[in-house]
Amino acid sequence: MPLDQLRFSVPEILSLIGVAQCVYVLVYMMFRAGDIKRAMLPFAYFMVLGLAFFFDFAAEFIGDSTVYYGIFQWFVWFLGPPLSVLLIIQIAQIKQTPDLGNYWVLFLTPLAYGGAVFMSLGDASCIFPGNCTVLYDWLIITGLIAGAISMLAIWGHRGMLEELYQEKTGKDRYWLILTLIFVNLFFLTMMLVSLSATVTQADAILIRTFLGLGLVYLAGTSLFRIYPQSLTLVARGQKEDMSADELALAQRIERLLDYEKIYHEQAYGRAELARELKTPETVISKVINIHFGKSFPQLLNERRVEDAKRLLRETKASIKVIAEDVGFNSTASFNRVFRDLTGQTPSAYRSINT
Repeated sequence: MPLDQLRFSVPEILSLIGVAQCVYVLVYMMFRAGDIKRAMLPFAYFMVLGLAFFFDFAAEFIGDSTVYYGIFQWFVWFLGPPLSVLLIIQIAQIKQTPDLGNYWVLFLTPLAYGGAVFMSLGDASCIFPGNCTVLYDWLIITGLIAGAISMLAIWGHRGMLEELYQEKTGKDRYWLILTLIFVNLFFLTMMLVSLSATVTQADAILIRTFLGLGLVYLAGTSLFRIYPQSLTLVARGQKEDMSADELALAQRIERLLDYEKIYHEQAYGRAELARELKTPETVISKVINIHFGKSFPQLLNERRVEDAKRLLRETKASIKVIAEDVGFNSTASFNRVFRDLTGQTPSAYRSINT
């Protein structure tokens, strides 16, 4: 098509804006990420989102070049919810990437595709893949099922979200996570409605594009601000760079942990430590991150789990009692943290080591 005849529709313009924004996010991450390992998951998320925008934009121009174009387009959009689940888990724990056991959600989208193909081949009018209208209906249905299962997977991490909400510094991440969940649920709802006559396919694509733009906007305003462990703007400090006062503060923190076992107090947090040491929270955080190489909640939980392991081996106290004794505010959070750190449930650990 000659350039002077080239005209873009509103959805195409919005998709092109989405591509540009995703490219900006990806370039920003490439040049500013402090820890590549922790940045890989956000990078993959926005790479897939950028491809989704591109496929929507280019559908009018190259969509007829391959019979698989619509399948590619479906795949990148419905890969969004599973990737969102992994991103949510990483935002919640922020200092580490999700355990390998959480990546099973990524297999849901290929399974959804296989299920759609299987169901559509039973239709005599379907000539796969070029002339099979029913395939795309089944893709939406199986994609919705896969997306719903992905969102349900977050329920297994509800204890993590509860702890995050209780943290003084975790509120921003908590609300960002809720927003990501809401946007994904709204996306799945619109795809479901698109199967009926209530919303046209063009309207569904337009709404989908707006939702995608909203996710990129979140990245530009919130994610870079509150997700510093994966997208850190400055190099991490080293122990040798600590001043004498900071080293002395680190030793005082170690004594509180080793001898007074402050982590046994369920409500004990960074604010309480700062008051006890008469030191600003920002200084406390800096010293802990550099000297111990982890966040204060991680430091407390590791100590709690070590004490719990000893009690599990040496006593017959119930799991609930042990969880309370070592400082956890619920048995659910104790089980989750214990499993994350040891790879076993407390009950399994006790059965093996007693």
